[in-house]
Amino acid sequence: MNKIEVVVIALAESESKKGYYALILEEPKSKRRIPIIIGNQEAQAIAIYMERLNPTRPLTHDLFKTVLLQLKSKIKEVFIHTLQDDIFYANVILQNTENQLIEIDARPSDAIALAVRFACPIFISTQVLESSGYEIDEKGRDKKGSYAEYTLEELEELLEKIIKKEDYESAARVRDAIERRKRANE
Repeated sequence: MNKIEVVVIALAESESKKGYYALILEEPKSKRRIPIIIGNQEAQAIAIYMERLNPTRPLTHDLFKTVLLQLKSKIKEVFIHTLQDDIFYANVILQNTENQLIEIDARPSDAIALAVRFACPIFISTQVLESSGYEIDEKGRDKKGSYAEYTLEELEELLEKIIKKEDYESAARVRDAIERRKRANE
């Protein structure tokens, strides 16, 4: 199974699922983005660490890191390997004192909360990237190019796909392109 490295680029409150957050991963070379809906606690655990905030007491992910370090182990990488029925599956790859690699099943949100603490790489399988990722250009548009290159039907399909991924800024641009196209055809 091929692995592609991704990075966390955004964490925002989900507009479609109140109380949840959209964690956006990006493959740096192609700029393909993968949105993952995560819970409030996991979002908080990721945000607190990324913002370099220091809670008065250790959070669960901080405790887990401390335990691993005390056992002289570390997290080597996180691998999001499967997307099935709109659920992502991940493994945390640990390295112990004998340099053995141990794979542990984890929710991607927990795995990423640990990855940011250990500053380890996050990988995604090519299958997951192809099925859930979408490309945008530097202006936030789909990589096909100008919206003029799309048929009205393709624009509407693109809008549905982008809304499903919860990329509302891009969705607003596509919606505007659809409205302009409809007005031009009247």
